[in-house]
Amino acid sequence: MKIAYSWLCEYLENPPAADELIAKMNRIGLKVEGTEKTGPQFTGVVAAKILAIEQHPNADKLHIVTVDHGSGTQKLVCGAQNIAVGQTVPLARLGAKLPGGTLKKAKIRGVESEGMLCSCSELGVPGDPSGILMLPSETPLGTDVLTLYPKGELVMEVEILPNQGHVLSHYALARELSIFYGYKLKEPKGLEPGNAGSAGLKVQIHAADLCRRYVAIAMRNARNAITPDWMAERLSAIGVNPKGNVLVDGSNYVMFELGQPLHCFDADCLKDGTDGKEINVRRAAAGEKFIALDKQEYGLSQEMLVIADSEKPAAIAGVMGGLNSAVSEKTENIIIEAACFDQASVRRTSKALSLKSDSSYRFERGTDPEMAMRAALRFAALIKQAAPSAEITALIDSYAQPYKAKAVKVSAASLNRILGTQVSNETVYECLHAFQPDLPQGNGEWLFMPPSFRPDMLKNCDIAEELARFIGYDAIPSESNMPMIKSAIAPDYAVAANLRYCFAVLGFNEIYNHGFLSAKEAEACGVKPEDCLQVINPLSSDLQYLRPSLVAGALRTFAFNMNHDRDHAHIFEIGTVYRKDGTEEMRCCGLVYGAPNESSWAMKVPASSFYALKGALASFLGRKPGFRYEKPQKAPSYYEQGLCLEMKVGRDSLGFMGQLSASACKIMDVKESNVYYFELSIPVLAAMWKKEFWQEVHKMKPVSAFPSSWRDLSFTIDEKHEWAAIEKAFGGVKDLAKVKLTDVFKGKNVPAGQRSLTVRFVFSSMEKTLTDEEISSRLKGVLEKLERKFGAKLRE
Repeated sequence: MKIAYSWLCEYLENPPAADELIAKMNRIGLKVEGTEKTGPQFTGVVAAKILAIEQHPNADKLHIVTVDHGSGTQKLVCGAQNIAVGQTVPLARLGAKLPGGTLKKAKIRGVESEGMLCSCSELGVPGDPSGILMLPSETPLGTDVLTLYPKGELVMEVEILPNQGHVLSHYALARELSIFYGYKLKEPKGLEPGNAGSAGLKVQIHAADLCRRYVAIAMRNARNAITPDWMAERLSAIGVNPKGNVLVDGSNYVMFELGQPLHCFDADCLKDGTDGKEINVRRAAAGEKFIALDKQEYGLSQEMLVIADSEKPAAIAGVMGGLNSAVSEKTENIIIEAACFDQASVRRTSKALSLKSDSSYRFERGTDPEMAMRAALRFAALIKQAAPSAEITALIDSYAQPYKAKAVKVSAASLNRILGTQVSNETVYECLHAFQPDLPQGNGEWLFMPPSFRPDMLKNCDIAEELARFIGYDAIPSESNMPMIKSAIAPDYAVAANLRYCFAVLGFNEIYNHGFLSAKEAEACGVKPEDCLQVINPLSSDLQYLRPSLVAGALRTFAFNMNHDRDHAHIFEIGTVYRKDGTEEMRCCGLVYGAPNESSWAMKVPASSFYALKGALASFLGRKPGFRYEKPQKAPSYYEQGLCLEMKVGRDSLGFMGQLSASACKIMDVKESNVYYFELSIPVLAAMWKKEFWQEVHKMKPVSAFPSSWRDLSFTIDEKHEWAAIEKAFGGVKDLAKVKLTDVFKGKNVPAGQRSLTVRFVFSSMEKTLTDEEISSRLKGVLEKLERKFGAKLRE
């Protein structure tokens, strides 16, 4: 928010200098992010009259100009072509400070120049920069040119946090400085209403839950209310474009002055009711249309609050006025509105219509109900100053539920306990008294009544925050006497950190995606949109559902990289998925495609394949007790059928890995095929997590001192038997150390419906070196078991 220094100081007696003021604001949490000086930034420039122009002896395009600056004459060199004898021009004398630097004596082509005639660009003022600036001929010679322009203003850019709606004006900031630093606050003057009654004006509030207070002031003879220069200059300084009509500019001025949004209706554009002009504060009718001041038509709903005459809406409450009742230079009779609308209602309406304004910004953060009447009368006073014939004809204040503070029991001991300080009772009272001037002196305990502009001070913790600002955050000791709870690493966090490390070592890059999906992306996750957890008020249709799986985000990132000339991807993500019943689960996913073009001399990166991904996962999960791959009973639909494995630990399913289906890739606009993916459940891994390091260390098994021996066995077997079942049959074979499937073959010399498997058996004994006869005997027992269980036959 832009704050003009002189405007702010208008409400403080004996205000501090700008630098001191900025330091004081920063100290109480009102951060000044920057400052700028408006208006011309030059000195030493006076009005002068050109007496003579001579040709420069050494340059065709330069002239020697003689000027009179009121206290004498002088000569200078000038190259402008638009000068003539008798013109009044700005003369920068030696030592003048211009935006481009300080002017010094110079010799130009052998002729000394004792000054410079200035253009608009050289002075930093608006105008045609192509030639010397011409001043009005009646300007007295020697006049400081700076006085011909509006006075410069120091403007501060103040960061206003979402919970600081009570300081959204110049007066409110002055009030804050008054509270925390004891400056005497000066009140802006409003117009006395006199004996104005309510004749000819009627206000009805049909939605009291959305409108706490509504002030309406009717005025007549407000035509030709021209915005005064001082008001226009202040509005311009803070970035508001003045319109020249005080009926518009005045409402903006009061809003930035007092923080109360106002609106001005052209009373002659409102339809009369039974008792004259009628204002109805009501909910909009379903499908009701409204044309706002931005000339756009909006469709309204029954949840929205409108200000209507006897027939149709004239404004969207707290957001924007209507084009059909807007004031203009021809407006003569007006109705001023100052109200206190429900914060949530204004925010919902503004968001639903995608319509923002300075008014909605303030109403969304909460306005002071006690300020409405003061602001309306202040606006009326400004109109009266601009149009002396203007007068109030009616005034209505509909305030069914006046502000009543909720008492808060406060004690110095509780505030000190919260802050970890030892602030005296006197200092605590001084802070509370600054907010509540009528607070009785207590003995360390008080019944505090929050003011209307700070309804957020509901608890001792809220008041402790204000006390911290009052004494200064630097007064709070850096050490704490509060008992500290011993930190502990959560299993989920530890497992996630371990996964990040392991996949980084394997050459994967971590990605981060938001947790929202569109309906199309939900289908890529293998679920119907209606089976996903839906967001009640999504920002867009692309963010309508919460993700039930991480696969859509991984594919979205993969597609983005492929569209930017990448030829491979090894990525992983750790994030939360959401179920329809409202429960959540943290998961880890990974996606592999292709291989880097250049591989390190120290490590060869294998090409992407089903087995490469399986091996990568085994490097991390293979040491987990009971870990294994199984054929899934029911795999997620985004996997290619027959190219998916379920990862299990004991009886628990850890997740799935395999090749993504073409349909899932197509939904996510992925053109590549052979994309491999996995998704793990972190809670399942967390259940196996060991708190102590030594518990994670695997127990070593003794290694045989005798050499091992291996034999390959090729046999045919029916295709219906899966390798997982076959592998189990090798259990219990004496001295069998390792089994590895080395070849699968179907074709010539293999009966139809069967396949040939070649399996390598590694035998090792802890007691001796096995003989060929012993190995052959054990291998014969393996073949007999295969024949008995699966009907396998040794391949000839």
